[in-house]
Amino acid sequence: MATKEEDSGTIDGEYFSSDTTVPHEQQDDMQPEYATGFRLSAILGTIFLSTLLAALDIGIVATAIPGITDDFHRLDDVGWYGSACFLLVGSSSPMWGKLYKYFSAQLVYLSSVIIFLVGSVVAAAATNSPAIIVGRALQGWGCSGTLGGSVLMISYVAEPKKRPMLIGMWMSVFMFSTIIGPLIGGAFTSEVTWRWCFWINLPVGGPIIALVLLFFKVPKHIKPVPATWTEIMRQLDLPGFSLLLSSLICLILALQWGGQTRPWSDGSVIATLVLWVVLTLGFFVIEWLQGECAMVPLALLKPRLVWTNALYGWIANLANFQVLFYLPIYFQSIHGQSAIASGVNSLPFMAFFAVGSMISGFMIGKTRLLQPYELASGLLATVGAALLYTLDVDSSKARYIGPQVIFGIGIGLGNQVPMTALQSFSKPEHIAPTTGVMLMCNSISGAYFVTAAQSIFANRMLETLASNAPSIDPVKVLATGASEVSRVFQGADLVAVHNAYMVGINDIFACSLAGAAFTVIVSLIIPFKKLPNHGSAPEKTEQDKKDAVDEFAAA
Repeated sequence: MATKEEDSGTIDGEYFSSDTTVPHEQQDDMQPEYATGFRLSAILGTIFLSTLLAALDIGIVATAIPGITDDFHRLDDVGWYGSACFLLVGSSSPMWGKLYKYFSAQLVYLSSVIIFLVGSVVAAAATNSPAIIVGRALQGWGCSGTLGGSVLMISYVAEPKKRPMLIGMWMSVFMFSTIIGPLIGGAFTSEVTWRWCFWINLPVGGPIIALVLLFFKVPKHIKPVPATWTEIMRQLDLPGFSLLLSSLICLILALQWGGQTRPWSDGSVIATLVLWVVLTLGFFVIEWLQGECAMVPLALLKPRLVWTNALYGWIANLANFQVLFYLPIYFQSIHGQSAIASGVNSLPFMAFFAVGSMISGFMIGKTRLLQPYELASGLLATVGAALLYTLDVDSSKARYIGPQVIFGIGIGLGNQVPMTALQSFSKPEHIAPTTGVMLMCNSISGAYFVTAAQSIFANRMLETLASNAPSIDPVKVLATGASEVSRVFQGADLVAVHNAYMVGINDIFACSLAGAAFTVIVSLIIPFKKLPNHGSAPEKTEQDKKDAVDEFAAA
């Protein structure tokens, strides 16, 4: 009897195995159908528009927070307005991957958009701070399914040789959205009300739903895996999801309290840190016990090609998110720029991120190489982060624009490569869960690193103030928005606050530098392999097909 590996093959570079829903005797006659022309453009337009909406929401709340705190007077909840979204994006991504595996992609994608819009309504109409947090959590849950489904749909409808370029374009749209989010949020908060940061999603979400219904069609060779409801519930791994989410909540609470509203020696801070460690370990134990039913199937991470790329995607955002969130704070606090002006001065980072993504997508399509672009990405990002680390309160415009160019193109070169690698080498039945796991690695770093950055920034700033200007009320400094520093403080106090801000920001850029340097190390242990050759299928022999499948297992 033939083994599963012996019964596997490829069709035009796509992997099909004996455990798919397609009978073996029909596989030779079944060729993948890819979208072209208007249909491909319509699907990509839908994907990019929904990605724009979802990614906008990740950053748009940053400049709305001062207005929200003015209404609800809950300074302790400020961290949750941003992290509630990251929490759900990161922790629920693998579950969405499983849903795409067992149900219609169109139905699951539509559900994620609707959940996002419901969250927008809850946040926009909120009458208190907890309602805002619930709305943001729902938005994060919807964002997770939308972003994961967008990348997955590209792998479904586009020819394999076009995927690196299209995923690079998708990443450019994502980065563009996260950059202009604070611009739009600042404009709404200043000119209308912060609630429009959420209401605006409704008139954009309506056309997206219509476009999904009209154009979001999965090719015939992609079919949901048949399973009973009991099996699907087991596959969703609710125990694992609960442990992961609980561990992240404990970490965020500890980092928000420690050194800011409570001392690090406080029992609550210590207890939440201990619970974070225990729950995280419990999560991995549950995933190991669950086997193939785990939301993060550890067997999928076993090949070196997979776990190294997943680690690369996780660490790359340590460098990326720190600059993305704290460069505008540098402009607003140190240089006294408005939220809109700080967004404009951050555009070089976004623009060259897009350039880097497009370059790597094009070159990967031509050379089928992956690892060299991840290595080049890490090296350039390290240089850019090192230059950003040397910024000070008197840095000129040229001095802070130049590093953004280098850093942006560096991050862009490698950011989408791990997703391309894992999708290209995965079997069809593994594409959806692998995409979910990869998106989790990319986004859960936001829950970890953005919250950690806030803790580092606040603690270092307060330490510097306590040492150099003990007469300044630290609570007043924490309660003052970055763009309001120059209006609230004057004279020597303003100089002291600027210097304290700069110390905190420099430490954040140091973290970014460390993350970029670590991606260089990780890239050196990523296997040097070419993507499968997506040339004409008739020229491939049966041995070529088997070798292509075995290549992944050997990684």
